[in-house]
Amino acid sequence: MNPVGSRKSLIVTADDFGYSNSVNEAVIRAYRDGILRYASLMVDRPGACEAARLAKQNPGLGVGLHLELCASSPAVWGARYFFSPSQRARIEPEISRQFDKFASLGLKPTHVDGHLNIHVHPVIFPKLCRLARERGVRRVRLPGGEAPLCLAYGGSGRLAQAGVAAVFGALRAWLKGRAGGLRVPESAFGLLRSGRMSEDYLVWLIERLPEGETEIYLHPSADPGSAVTDRPTAIHQTVTEFRGLISPRVRSALQRSGAALAQEAGAA
Repeated sequence: MNPVGSRKSLIVTADDFGYSNSVNEAVIRAYRDGILRYASLMVDRPGACEAARLAKQNPGLGVGLHLELCASSPAVWGARYFFSPSQRARIEPEISRQFDKFASLGLKPTHVDGHLNIHVHPVIFPKLCRLARERGVRRVRLPGGEAPLCLAYGGSGRLAQAGVAAVFGALRAWLKGRAGGLRVPESAFGLLRSGRMSEDYLVWLIERLPEGETEIYLHPSADPGSAVTDRPTAIHQTVTEFRGLISPRVRSALQRSGAALAQEAGAA
């Protein structure tokens, strides 16, 4: 899965590592039995210590910080971070606190991103990147590039998907130059069908990967009752996405694509 001379590279990431036992189980099983090679850790969630222990037992799994600056309502919180001086003042201390807690778990972050993509807020992103660089982080996520493939795939909600893609595309164009040396993959897929990244959709994306480095991010869960079809769960964590990560069809699509599956140095 790492062909010599390939100009396509795929980063596969699970968000919400540490959220719960069922998410942690899905992450580790998808790493061991599927195409998952990275996970983004929520340091304040009940399963964070278990996630850190599991990560140490599976050292080829790259683990980054999944920054939480809101648990819900990102648009509301985004407005607060724009207009409230007191809320803006708490951004840097809170980012530092979460990085410090990550380090206290005995892990070194390979990347950084944000819960509900709050990290792409124009006030937050430059601060996050500066603090990440100070801690040796190499990569940051900026969602984008998924819209043509997602809209061509079909299904309901395409008008809303196009609107979301336009907003995040504009944010990506404005923020990419502010990453300040952190690597930003050319494409990052997962926003427009968050919580509905099914086996069929993953095959669709992988068979059509663009040149360069692409990240696909998901929210897997081992909870058998979390399967989805047209609508995501409230927290977007689903066994449907876990099944996609361990699917032989998805693995075969990746092999046919000629893309190199990115992983940490020294991983098998």
